[in-house]
Amino acid sequence: MQKSQRLLDLAAFLLRAAEPISWREIQEQFAEDYGGSGEAAIRKFERDKAELLELGIPVRYVAGDEDLPAGYLIDKDEFYLPDLKLPPEDLALLYLAGSAALASGTFPSSRDLAHAMNKLSFAARAPGASEAAALFTLHLSQDGARAPAQAGLLEEVSRAVATRKRVHLTYAGAERRARTEREVDPYGLFQKGGAWFLTGWCHLRRGLRTFHLGRIEALTVNAAAPRTPDFTPRAELSLAEVATRETWEFTVHAPLRCRVRLEPPTPAEVRSSFGPRARLKDEGGATLVEVDATNGEGLVRHVLSLGDRAELVAPRALRDRAREILAGLARRLP
Repeated sequence: MQKSQRLLDLAAFLLRAAEPISWREIQEQFAEDYGGSGEAAIRKFERDKAELLELGIPVRYVAGDEDLPAGYLIDKDEFYLPDLKLPPEDLALLYLAGSAALASGTFPSSRDLAHAMNKLSFAARAPGASEAAALFTLHLSQDGARAPAQAGLLEEVSRAVATRKRVHLTYAGAERRARTEREVDPYGLFQKGGAWFLTGWCHLRRGLRTFHLGRIEALTVNAAAPRTPDFTPRAELSLAEVATRETWEFTVHAPLRCRVRLEPPTPAEVRSSFGPRARLKDEGGATLVEVDATNGEGLVRHVLSLGDRAELVAPRALRDRAREILAGLARRLP
């Protein structure tokens, strides 16, 4: 069993207990990890206990008395959150957000989130908590059996981001349609359009790059010196700016000033689809959108997805590329 999983299971085991757990009971429960009678098993358990204490989980040994047996326990009064004094509606909203993230099956650090939600559930069970909050608590008790395979990759990448460990990945690029091997310093994760992206410093391209997790074919984390960070994120990085970057703003070529004409009536969602850095102005009832594209192919495909309400006006090269794609589609039609 991996150590992180063992620590979580040990904490959960002690939290579920109504009274202190003896060393023998812990050995029976974790026979694979603490089995045997040697000092090695005891030292391993003590190391795990020390790590839980570092994480703020108050594991302690009680000597026992006439009311309680001797053993290990987690003081629930010290562990669970104090009364947050939140109204039931706010608790319900917290559960709604957390449950949605867990239900997606693709949330990084989902175990940590589930752990935090369990702590919230203690408060939700307090008198006055809404039925909605209690219902969401019930959902949280269900195991995430629907989590897709990508959840494992997300967990691995999120740990690498948190510990600042370099990763080696095999990546199938969308634009160049080539498989590359890359060393990447992972700076952060963000979700956009239902997909997860990793952003970080790419040693192959010697620049900041963003990677679609669905295109990562293999990933390994640098196992050397696991407690020592491999890098320091560059100060100029703005993860918020990267996370709001549109497809045509990924760095593929030099910047191109582009203009798109939107015929009326133009729905608000179409105008907003060009992102926060687009410049929009009315032009005879139509909307003229101006953007700086560093991935022209991405802009062409976005404009074409809007149908006949959108026209790529400039530059000429991208306009010709749109014509080429449309002509190709026409040739395939019967």
